Amino acid sequence: MKIYLWIFIFTLASNLSYANYLDRDDVQEFIDFMHIEHGFSKEYISRTLSQAKRQQKIIDLMNNPSEKVTTWDDYKKRVSLIRIRSGNRFIKSYKKWFIKAEEQYGIPREVIAAVIGLETNYGGYKGNTRVIDALTTAAFDYPRRRNFFKTQLEEFFLLIREENFNPLQIRGSYAGAMGFAQFMPDNYRRLAVDFDGDGKKDILNNPADAIGSVANFLSSTKGNKRGWKKDGFIAIEANSKKNKKIIKSSFKLKPYKNLDIKAKDKSDFNDEYIQISLFPNDDSKDEFWIGDKNLYAITRYNPSSKYAMTVFLLSKEIANIGK
Repeated sequence: MKIYLWIFIFTLASNLSYANYLDRDDVQEFIDFMHIEHGFSKEYISRTLSQAKRQQKIIDLMNNPSEKVTTWDDYKKRVSLIRIRSGNRFIKSYKKWFIKAEEQYGIPREVIAAVIGLETNYGGYKGNTRVIDALTTAAFDYPRRRNFFKTQLEEFFLLIREENFNPLQIRGSYAGAMGFAQFMPDNYRRLAVDFDGDGKKDILNNPADAIGSVANFLSSTKGNKRGWKKDGFIAIEANSKKNKKIIKSSFKLKPYKNLDIKAKDKSDFNDEYIQISLFPNDDSKDEFWIGDKNLYAITRYNPSSKYAMTVFLLSKEIANIGK
């Protein structure tokens, strides 16, 4: 009994030590930075951060993200009949905006729908963690990625000022991703679009803006590598080369001859590609895929082989059921 009492007291003390972020020097430095660099009042930043709550579950989830702990066999079960049919209905419900996205950005409607379907089940679940809690916890209590999340917290404050959001009301993922499309704050500011022309970039509640924003993300370029290639494929099945024993996924674009895998069907490959390795946990053979720049674009959305291939497989099924 005494052991449990001491555990309770220790846990309570630990939580209380983080109860008010304003007591910390690194938080005060951030407040000063936001004031000097971006012109925010110190009172506003202080008042907002004073209401942020440290959540241990956020740190725990970051240490064990689903992409790492979920097997490929379980991950691809997300390509369920319910999700496929829901994707088809989602496209029909917002057909006008999918057509516009295809015409403006060149991204197939089924790919856009698959991303939104996998991220939030077409807006059905956008996350239930307050973004201010997620970003503050990660920025000041998760050393492994502290710099990244401090930048995201900075971008979040800029976003809420630009879009006139209430910082205490926005909810999202445990990592601070928001809305239908689960954009982090920097991508929200940089890549979200006002697709329906109502004067707001609202991917939190507006499906039209979410559809356009996902298309804009996938079509955006970075060193001429990220952008969607209209005449390209997404992924094709491959085999390992005989002289390679262990093959890992690689998202680095390489000439075909430099890959560790080869296409099952002969094709002309005169560009750069990525390679995907997936390992079922049954007696099935390992899966290998060659990804064109279009699959590369999907991996920029989420750098996970399992995620990228699930988007691809879901998009194929949505396209098939829509015929």
